[in-house]
Amino acid sequence: MELLAPAGTMENFIAALESGADAIYLGGKGFNARAHAANFGIEELAEAIRLAHILDVSVYVTVNILIGDSELTALEAYLKDLERIGVDAIIVQDLAVAKLAQRVAPKLHLHGSTQMTAATLDAVRFYESLGFTRVVLARELSLAEIEHICKNCTAEIEVFVHGALCVCYSGQCLMSSFIGGRSGNRGACAQPCRLPYELLDSSGTSLLPKHEAYLLSPKDLNYSEHMNELVAAGVTSFKVEGRMKKVSYVRQVIGTYRHILDTAHIDSSDADALASGFNRGFSTDYLTDHVGKSMMTVVAPNNQGKLIGKAEVKKGQVHLYLTEPIEKGSLLKVMQASGSITYYQIDQNWSLVNEKHFVGKPDEGFAAGQVFLASTPKSQKQRGLQDFSAKLEVHGYLSINTDREQPCTDLTFVLNDGRTVTVSNEFEPVYANNKPTSLEKVTDQVGRLGNTLFTLASMSIPEGPYMWPASVLNALRRDAVEALETLLITDHEKAWAELAVEPQDMSSLVAKDTIQYTEPMVSVRVDELEAEKAAIEGGAKKIIFGGDRLQRKPYELSIYEKVATLCKDHNVLCVFATPRVVKDDEVEVYMNTLKAIVEAKPDSISIHVPQALLWLRDLGYTGAIEADTGLNIFNGSALQVWQDFNMSSIAPSLELTLAQLVNLQKSTKLPLEIMVHGYTEMMISEYCAIASFVGTGKKENCPMPCVSEDYALKDRKGEVFPLRTDPYCRMHIMNSHEMDMRAYVPELHRKGLHILRIDGRHMAPHRLRTIVADYVSIQNGTKEAPPKSVGKDDTPITRGHYFRGIL
Repeated sequence: MELLAPAGTMENFIAALESGADAIYLGGKGFNARAHAANFGIEELAEAIRLAHILDVSVYVTVNILIGDSELTALEAYLKDLERIGVDAIIVQDLAVAKLAQRVAPKLHLHGSTQMTAATLDAVRFYESLGFTRVVLARELSLAEIEHICKNCTAEIEVFVHGALCVCYSGQCLMSSFIGGRSGNRGACAQPCRLPYELLDSSGTSLLPKHEAYLLSPKDLNYSEHMNELVAAGVTSFKVEGRMKKVSYVRQVIGTYRHILDTAHIDSSDADALASGFNRGFSTDYLTDHVGKSMMTVVAPNNQGKLIGKAEVKKGQVHLYLTEPIEKGSLLKVMQASGSITYYQIDQNWSLVNEKHFVGKPDEGFAAGQVFLASTPKSQKQRGLQDFSAKLEVHGYLSINTDREQPCTDLTFVLNDGRTVTVSNEFEPVYANNKPTSLEKVTDQVGRLGNTLFTLASMSIPEGPYMWPASVLNALRRDAVEALETLLITDHEKAWAELAVEPQDMSSLVAKDTIQYTEPMVSVRVDELEAEKAAIEGGAKKIIFGGDRLQRKPYELSIYEKVATLCKDHNVLCVFATPRVVKDDEVEVYMNTLKAIVEAKPDSISIHVPQALLWLRDLGYTGAIEADTGLNIFNGSALQVWQDFNMSSIAPSLELTLAQLVNLQKSTKLPLEIMVHGYTEMMISEYCAIASFVGTGKKENCPMPCVSEDYALKDRKGEVFPLRTDPYCRMHIMNSHEMDMRAYVPELHRKGLHILRIDGRHMAPHRLRTIVADYVSIQNGTKEAPPKSVGKDDTPITRGHYFRGIL
């Protein structure tokens, strides 16, 4: 059972050690998903690891972004450095990182990041097979789902218990990337979920009050009241988010969770401590499986703070009636009934009526409403090991070693757990002629451990009037400290080495059959029969059906046979897709769908989740399999992983530029299938804004307004993002602009990219038919491509990331 703390700076790292963390995760200067945190250089990281291992605290380094091919050489050197300095594990999103680490830094344990969207037991089993020792589950899982996974896997399970939430399934968000070129998958998310939006109906009418604008901004996780249940469920590691938080946050939150875990109890002081730290309000909705409006900040996306009273306006003054005393200099936030927020700094302009009642005429204006403590005065300074409060007690024993030919002096250090080191000095104690060295003098010299992680609890010396020079005692102390540090670090490393696992034989998951793509073609993704017919009439040679159906109502299972028959009748490839997200409690039902897919005998099945390989094997499927965009294949090394599974084609990450795609195609014999037209999915979320603000306020018993009307989000710049829902009641946010690459079809072909995908979901059949026919005609050379300027000034379109890279 492990309490896992965040650290964005060395000061936060020390605070986590002091506060009782069993493990600490942090990022280096590159390759991690908090690019804007201070992060650690190699030498600073080496010192942090040394300190942590002395205290038997583990250190995990985040290497949890998608890696570009041009970065793989630098990544190799970085991984070797991490192994050299003793990092216990790396947290990984990209399978290229895992593959490279196993080759060049095999001592590093692999932990699967929450960016891998592991939401099922079989996802965990897949990563186990690849040699991962731990998997961080998706944050959207309920307690029952977490327990089921923990009880049925061998890998350690890590769960987020506190801190900021993403509204989108981690690893499946493209919104920041497509809006501003800052990719969450590359550690540079601009947090568009924290911005205001309007919710529009099909007529364009805004449905929400203006002050309820933050409908995508989740409250923070706080599972403090459920820790005993999570312990009982079998969770190994309890993770606190916050690598960009202040040192006070780390101290307060980690110290509080340490107390809760140690006592198996949460009391009111624990709850108050968590509430007084940075928070946007708290939510347990995922864990309790009651997802809805209550988990959103709605009114304000920033730090809510702790509720400590109310503000009233009386006779031209603001009265603050508080439930507890506060310090001068504290920052208070007043949340008014209208939703507007006013901040008050409690300075000399405020008069103290009593310790819980302030009166003032603030320059910020007059506000009445609930009062929250946003922050307290900054009073803490950076501290070194001299002030470290969690040192290990050692008991010192000075003795005369007469077993040698020449007697000498030994110093033994004994820890409270019984571990012992003994060092020697050639000095032979002699009787003092005048003043022998006292116990107090020895204690003073040996106890000078200020810059170490030890403190002297007791000291013993031989009886008799012996004399030891201060230089000898100092040398013995230094040698004993070094020996004890070496012992503790070695013990920690040995324990970690015993936890290592080897990758398993994956041959049973390799596709038995393949499709040989020999000619250029247009493929079309659809989720309705009429759209399939339109695409075939337009000349499509490949149909991708199903997966994330952007309709609330589920399919009748008989539809798969109809889709496959229609494709076969027109000599068109039939491919069925899996969803990008399947939760653990949905697997049993989904297996009925997958069984119907297999029985329909498609030409291939396109997978968005890696565990689908296990499912298809268990169903006895022996046909072709293709790797789709949900797998986030971003480089040639990750592509090789899927090529080894004998995929027939690869649909790589939608965040790659044209230049990157061309290089990727040159690195493999497999054809790449690239999206050229349609609305890109920006987010997929377990939370649904439509159910929350138009329905009942939550997903339970929702009247499904999305079935009878279309909805959209409108941002502060006037861009409109269509909303779609799927049969699992998940919300999909689509891009505001339609991708259109017709002007570039000849160039794509010249560069070796021959399978062009149109996403025709939610497209009128007659329009889809026309668009498909255009691409087919341009591809065949019977129609000229439109000028590249088309769409720049008239119809708003996007070229995706083809010509604009990401951070």
